[in-house]
This record gives sequence, structure tokens and C-alpha cells, in this order.
Amino acid sequence: MASLSRARTEKRAARRAGADASGAAGEAPALYDVSSISNSDVGTIVPIAILAIGLVLALVLRSLVAPAYLIASVVLSYLASLGISVIVFMKIPGNSGIVFLLPFLMFIFLLALGEDYNILVMTRIREEAQGHRLEGAVIRAVGATGPTVTSAGLVLAGTFVVLAVVGGSGQGNEEIRVIGVGLAIGILLDTFVVRTVLVPSTVELLGRWNWWPSRLSRPGATPDAT
Repeated sequence: MASLSRARTEKRAARRAGADASGAAGEAPALYDVSSISNSDVGTIVPIAILAIGLVLALVLRSLVAPAYLIASVVLSYLASLGISVIVFMKIPGNSGIVFLLPFLMFIFLLALGEDYNILVMTRIREEAQGHRLEGAVIRAVGATGPTVTSAGLVLAGTFVVLAVVGGSGQGNEEIRVIGVGLAIGILLDTFVVRTVLVPSTVELLGRWNWWPSRLSRPGATPDAT
């Protein structure tokens, strides 16, 4: 890619010097252009997506605190999944890089999927917290939503594994295999670690501050308030 960039720079310089036309054609230049545009779009799309999801979470949960750590949990899940993918597809086989679309697709999928699961779990916790101590509310909510979240995560992860096996089995389909396995890793991590352990633990640690500034955050508003 670096040599292609230098070639284009030299061609532009030659054109300014009087050449009629300059350019580079073929698969490598096309992939270079797509990669450059994708990297540029990430800086625009990611903040907008985070802001939109944060607003939805704030309205649904009636809280300004919960959306902050829920979005942070997705970011941590994304970074961990991307790190595992780098180990699996770069460090172990000794490759020089991974598919440039994987980071972008992984973030979008995990943001959408993770916050969907967050809304399911957190709205149930909020309902239970109105009549039970927070510890009991978390246990009840996770017990009620756990089978749904787990089964949905397994089905979606299995779908991407099938995509990786079937779509990536042919010659030259390494990109499809990497994307399928990478997304499956992210979904499983989000399903079994973030939604099952990290988010409920954070809710328990923050106590009534989860619901600030709604009525549930006031002392005496819930059975476990002091």
C-alpha cells in the first residue's frame, strides 16, 4: 500500500510536469481506495452512532449515568474482540494484517447488538428495582433475560461461523473467513462476558446512581436505598 501511494504521488508530479494523464488501475489500487474511504468514514460514523444510541438509551432508561457505562461496555467488547482477532489471524499464522473491513463491521455489529441486549437487560432490571432490592432485581432480571440473550447470541454467532466455513472455503476467500470468525468472536464475547457479567456487576456497584436523575435515584425511592 505504501508503494502504491508513492507511485500515485510520482504520477501526479509527472502530470503537473506536463504529462497528459496519470492514474493506477487494477485490484490493488481499488482496494487501497476502498480502505482509505472506509478508514475516513469510521471517524465520522462512529461518533454519530454512539451519540444516537446514547440518546435512545437515555430516553428508554430515563438515566444519564447508565448510557455512559453501557456504551463503554460495547467499546471494551469491541477492543477485546479486535485484539483476539489480531492474535488469531495475525500473530499465530504470522500474517502482516487483517481485512480492513473487519474493524468497521465489528464495531457497527457490536454497537447495534450490544445495545439491543443492553436495553433488554436494563429495562428488566429497572422494572424489578421498583419492587425489590437492587441485588435481587439484578438476579431476577438476568435470570429472566439470560436465556433470550444467550440463545440469540449463539444463533447469530453460529450464523457467522457458517458464513466463514461455507463462504470462506473457496480459493481466495480469506476475507470472508476472517470477517465471519471475527464477528462470531465479538458476538460470543459480548453475549457471555459483557451482558452476563460486566453490565450486571456495574449496576450492582453503582446502586441507585444507575438511574440518576430519575425518581429511582432518590434516597428512599427503592427498597435498597439508604
